[in-house]
Amino acid sequence: MERHKEKMEMLTFKADVKDIDSGEFFVTLNNKDAEEMGLLEHDRVKVSKEGKSITAIVQKSMSLVKPHNVTILTRGAMALDVKNGDDVLISPTGKPRSVGIIKAKMDGKTLTSEEMRIVVNDIVERRLSYIELTAYVVANYINGMNMQEIKDLTLAMVETGETIDFATGPIFDFHSVGGSPGNKVTLIVVPIIMAAGLIIPKTSSRAISSACGTADILETICNVTLSTEEIKSITQKIGGTIAWGGGVELAPADDLIIHVEYPLGIDPYGQLLASVMAKKKAVGANYMLLDIPMGPGTKVPDEKLARRYARDFIELGEMLGIKVECAITYGGQPVGHGIGPAIEAREALAILEGSTTPNSVVMKSTHLAGIILEMAGLTNRGQEMAMDILRSGKALEKFRLILKHQCWISITGRIFEPAWT
Repeated sequence: MERHKEKMEMLTFKADVKDIDSGEFFVTLNNKDAEEMGLLEHDRVKVSKEGKSITAIVQKSMSLVKPHNVTILTRGAMALDVKNGDDVLISPTGKPRSVGIIKAKMDGKTLTSEEMRIVVNDIVERRLSYIELTAYVVANYINGMNMQEIKDLTLAMVETGETIDFATGPIFDFHSVGGSPGNKVTLIVVPIIMAAGLIIPKTSSRAISSACGTADILETICNVTLSTEEIKSITQKIGGTIAWGGGVELAPADDLIIHVEYPLGIDPYGQLLASVMAKKKAVGANYMLLDIPMGPGTKVPDEKLARRYARDFIELGEMLGIKVECAITYGGQPVGHGIGPAIEAREALAILEGSTTPNSVVMKSTHLAGIILEMAGLTNRGQEMAMDILRSGKALEKFRLILKHQCWISITGRIFEPAWT
């Protein structure tokens, strides 16, 4: 049946573009057209226009779409450069190879490097429906991955996206596995590291399993959606950035997977390792510090799992050529007083401006920054050096530069235009 469909001649349809972004490539055909082409709901079709093509999932309607017309949603129309009334060619096609590979993973099979590349490529090209992508995420959640699979997944995620090559180095990075409310320390750690003269192009995520991610916090006062060119340019000018990882094409498969993980409230172990390390590899990181909040209600409820994460991140880093150190921190209660994007931003800003409270935020931020300073060989008393930088106001100066170059509004209320325009 699938072979017969793929041999069918392409038919011409008039495009009806709808300004709806479902995150998937969907097309809607009139019931009569779908029946003549032998198509059922959720079958695939190849949609082409002047050398560009996408694989889309079929929906049918008796009245919303006229015969010989096709409704194409925003994302598909952009990929094809299609406008209302344009002619497009449509022909049935089979399911992507990755569907069979996902079924094998659901049965507990260990995937090869090639199979992992096929799955990741189909995710990035949006050939998989959310149902199929969810099956992949759940298969990893239930059956797990070995370290070779995690390495292969990491490299496949890097290879299917953009990378940044900085002319100078070494490149430092910082990440928290998350899951701990109130953990706004990145907004303090990054400026401290920049003020010490190190390079740290930080990409951060939005919320996955907590109230907000670093990108959500900073976005209340500053633009975090930067291109790879902007991240590189700003970092070379001021020493670092804090950008939303989903706003660039660094390991784009990761952000599509996160869209599925978020409503399920899960973050599969192997996927978490690959997610973090793919973004770090893509920005050319040589050194990375990982914060592992541990405690009741977090992703890492006990010390045994925390130490497993630490061992595996260090091992994966060695496999990828990145020096990784891990800090197991207490996450059984909120860090600081505030929970939520705007409140956490205000709390971090107050500390950068000289506040000594909440003490938990000050101590955790300087402790983590201090480890990075020691990794760089700048001192053997890292937290003390980090505290001196924070109290001197140099970290605040660097944070002001982040705001100025990433635009929106500074802590003094002054509105800035992007520095790259």
